[in-house]
Amino acid sequence: MALSDSKLKGMLKGHSDTKPRKVADGEGLSVLWRASGKVSFVFRYRIAGKAKNVSLGEYNGQETGLTLKNARVKAQQCKGWLNEGHDPAIQLKIVKDDRLSPLTVADALDYWLVKYADEKRVNAKKHKQQFEKWIIPHIGRLPINGISKHHWIDCFEIRAKKYPVAAGYVLRNVQQALKFCVKRGFEVNRDIFELDYEAIGASKQAKRSRRLVDDSSWDEFTQVVKWIDQGKIQPYYRNLLSLLISFGCRTQELRLSKITEWDLERMLWIVPPEHNKTRIKDQAKGQSGEIMRPIPAALKPFIESLIDSTSNEYLLGQLKQSPTVSSWGGKIWKLLEHKTKWLFHDLRRTFATGLNDLGIAPHVVESLLGHSIQGVAGIYNHSQYLPEKLKALELWQDRLALLRGDTANVLMLGRAG
Repeated sequence: MALSDSKLKGMLKGHSDTKPRKVADGEGLSVLWRASGKVSFVFRYRIAGKAKNVSLGEYNGQETGLTLKNARVKAQQCKGWLNEGHDPAIQLKIVKDDRLSPLTVADALDYWLVKYADEKRVNAKKHKQQFEKWIIPHIGRLPINGISKHHWIDCFEIRAKKYPVAAGYVLRNVQQALKFCVKRGFEVNRDIFELDYEAIGASKQAKRSRRLVDDSSWDEFTQVVKWIDQGKIQPYYRNLLSLLISFGCRTQELRLSKITEWDLERMLWIVPPEHNKTRIKDQAKGQSGEIMRPIPAALKPFIESLIDSTSNEYLLGQLKQSPTVSSWGGKIWKLLEHKTKWLFHDLRRTFATGLNDLGIAPHVVESLLGHSIQGVAGIYNHSQYLPEKLKALELWQDRLALLRGDTANVLMLGRAG
């Protein structure tokens, strides 16, 4: 039978045997019960075919000892390390060394950024910047195991009223960061995990569905296309917009794009995994995380001119930061006197709508957008659909030429079938 607090308290009286007794709790956790009344939690496991034990701590029925609840948490941490191929005995020593000095809120968030987010989160820099604005100045120096719910609420409420959507975004990342710390053996006050959007005055971002085309009109998108061609924009943004409307890609994929990604011999643009927002999901399914897009012949001279004119490794000639680019893109609708606001990301929705209008199959559209394929198909189907994507992009180039009024260069414009 599993252990209980009452059983453990009874053990503190000791027993009459000459040898210690072992009492199992389950999941590899047991206690070593000595005649003197000393009770120690032990995790039993096998690694490399050998049976091993590691001590988790002593139970004494007081605050200075290890509780049954926390011992079970530690046992689960040990199981997690085993699943990752690590020896729990070694990992516990590492955690103990890390915790020789009190862990502050700032330490905990930085630990997550360094050990997890920098490698697995595309927006790791953004997370760090938000922590430095929202959290660190207010409670960064406080011990992570000592602060309670009201500390967090006071911290978030300072900015949540003005930025309710951002508050929810930061809360989710803080909670994920601290859950990671808990899994790594750090003691964290769990009040943070009980907070929700309402508690801190946050709100979820409404799902956007803005497109610059609809069933009856392509006027807004046509205006954007012609505005780009007029050349009255800074070269960086003119080139960025030209490629955005041509490929339907994410802004960051172009903002970070390097010349080495553009293979003009094979006529392929290969977005590396580190620039792909869905790379973690893709790699978990055994996929490379790369996004491969064919380069239509009509775009080759333009790509060549960009490569020839840049003096560094970036296709667009320089590396602009995400907030700068997003801010500029968020003003275009006003410049063109459109009635409803739209952002760079809405050009992706317009691209997808346009391809659907041309009869392109949904899975080809999703692949061009760089979306992770869901369900069983995403696990077994690793095809890049290059011929289908090339046909789709060539049709799309024809549509753009038609919108420009360049009908002489339209080779074909119809449904893909």
